[in-house]
Amino acid sequence: MTDPRLWDTLEATKAGAYERLLASPCCPGPGDMLLAVAAEFRPVAAGRVSFRLDELARTLFDVAAARDPRAASYRLATLLTDRLGFRTDDSSLDGLWMDVALERRAGHPLALAVIAAEIGRRAGIEVGICSTPAGWYAGIGEPERLWLIDPVLDPGPTPAGPVRRHCGHEVGFAALTGIYARLLRDGDELGAHRAARLRGRLPVSRHA
Repeated sequence: MTDPRLWDTLEATKAGAYERLLASPCCPGPGDMLLAVAAEFRPVAAGRVSFRLDELARTLFDVAAARDPRAASYRLATLLTDRLGFRTDDSSLDGLWMDVALERRAGHPLALAVIAAEIGRRAGIEVGICSTPAGWYAGIGEPERLWLIDPVLDPGPTPAGPVRRHCGHEVGFAALTGIYARLLRDGDELGAHRAARLRGRLPVSRHA
């Protein structure tokens, strides 16, 4: 039910995937980007991640077919809060690894928003990554009528403040900034240098 893409979960974690994503003529999806970033630092069980995301997406097939953004946002938010019970972990390095956040059901708001968007995408729902001054969200709908989903809160009013949509490159930049800070804090200067180098390769200026 989703649009064909050049990348999937398995491709995004193969050796050299990060550089190939950067060389792609299309901006990569946020999920692909976060998995490729993770694979630069540690092994990622891509098959397990893909199976779990597909399993969760199947529960949304009926609402995706209805093409109702409001109903889709409510169902996706309910899945995240009631069934998965996501919790915020915005301080640990593990919280920024998408696969670990999915397994632990706890992660940085950015990683949780990307998981939410990837579940929706696989169900056939157009979900983007958005931010406000208050945090990161999955977003469904158009700019004039947008529903923001906080993966750790029950469905409710849209957070106040200007809303910005983010592409995969920008998501990667934000994630690598957090990874850099945590590695530096934990005394891993070599890892922090690697994160900074990877971040510097991202063509974020083209989206400014």
